[in-house]
Amino acid sequence: MHYRIPKRDRANWLVDRWINERGEKRIAASSSAAVHNEHQYVSAADLAVELLADAPPQPKETNSAMDRGIRLEPPIRQWASDIIGKKLHEPSELYCYEEPGVRLIATIDSMTEDGKVYEQKTMNKIWRGQLSGHWYWQGVQQAICTGVSEITWIIFDSTLDLHFHVQPVSSDEKQTHIEACRRFLAAIDMGIYPDDAVVEYRHVQERHPEGEKSKEVELPMSALATIERLLLAKEQIKSAEAAEDACKAELCAILGDAEYGLIQDELVCTWKTSQRESFDSKKFQKEHPALWDKYRKTTPVRTFRVNK
Repeated sequence: MHYRIPKRDRANWLVDRWINERGEKRIAASSSAAVHNEHQYVSAADLAVELLADAPPQPKETNSAMDRGIRLEPPIRQWASDIIGKKLHEPSELYCYEEPGVRLIATIDSMTEDGKVYEQKTMNKIWRGQLSGHWYWQGVQQAICTGVSEITWIIFDSTLDLHFHVQPVSSDEKQTHIEACRRFLAAIDMGIYPDDAVVEYRHVQERHPEGEKSKEVELPMSALATIERLLLAKEQIKSAEAAEDACKAELCAILGDAEYGLIQDELVCTWKTSQRESFDSKKFQKEHPALWDKYRKTTPVRTFRVNK
């Protein structure tokens, strides 16, 4: 039920988090809160699309928050070691937990020699002593995968200080998460979305980025009602946009050259001037055709239209 695998380079690490050696998809601790729809950045449908894909996720360009965490991880580990009086090390293995229908994996930031688990975080706000759902479920899954009963969080916040938070994880909490993952992965194994995943157009588009030319499919009669709702929604959007334009025209006509609008000395609206830069692609293509061809990128785009 518990086993470990070597931690490889970033590209292979993403593969190992996505699929096990038998070709079965699994859930990583960092995205585990999405199973409960409590992840700050990843919805249940986002996670489902990733796991239903035929290829593993590709490495993404790091943003400033990710870069900050990566750069500060070693000094924070050393700083925390000095405070607790025990040496912390970064495990060279990934921790896995499996049972029938459940496949989980966790990357651990730091551990002591006696196996105590630490999770490191950096944040640009003040730590208020309360784990978000995003962090809470990550801690629960890390406890499941490592077989421990608590996770200690090391948090470096905007006060430029370290904070320690101990998260006890009970067997009931572990079982709640395991059963939620079992239901989620059961749908993935069948090639469908989990019941509680709110599927958006972007999710379907990501799963089916390119159509087969001339391929036809017979739609059910119930699709007519969906098409009618779509057309009604488009009309409502058009009407709302017209109403928005009219309101803006009326208010901005009153503002004229002024940038600020007040009512009884209270600021209620602004109409400021800013500079917008754009790249003249047509001129560049005309003057530098060779460079245009070298850096031009073609990607498939599917456009949905209703034949009235």
